[in-house]
Amino acid sequence: MSLYAQKIIQKLKQEEDVVRQYSLIVELIEDGYRPAEIARLSGLKDYTVRHHSRLHEKLSDPVKELFLFQKISFSLARAIAGVDPKRQEQAARKAISSGTSVSSFRQMLNENDDVKLKREMDRLSEHLSQMSGLDIKIRPDKSNAQAGAWIVRYADLTMFDVICERFTGKKSLEDY
Repeated sequence: MSLYAQKIIQKLKQEEDVVRQYSLIVELIEDGYRPAEIARLSGLKDYTVRHHSRLHEKLSDPVKELFLFQKISFSLARAIAGVDPKRQEQAARKAISSGTSVSSFRQMLNENDDVKLKREMDRLSEHLSQMSGLDIKIRPDKSNAQAGAWIVRYADLTMFDVICERFTGKKSLEDY
């Protein structure tokens, strides 16, 4: 191992900032070190090094810059890495401008893009909510318009009991 690599490993062992960790790991990767080897030498968790390596491989350059300048978090960068590289910058900027949380961003990635289908499901959700008195949302799957999820929201345990009674005919789940 070169003296230069040893110095980077020493810095990496002490570094807690994820952006600096990323930069140091990238230097080692570009110097020919594999993620497993970097993890072993630095004492970092293997999955941490693999996450940094994946960001280096998958993120487009504009999104890498947003991460390096701390405009997006490590978690959001990881989520964006799963997006098509041509759409990454647009997705990142949209997340930044709307202040989207990582979980909301991931949910957005799983939503169906078919505007007509989403509009019809919203209309149907509203109709079912009015008929049942329950707060119902229907969300189609991203890749299969014939599949999706029903979400029945409750605000408190009394409402939860009402929903249980509507579905099961029993007052609450305690009756089981």
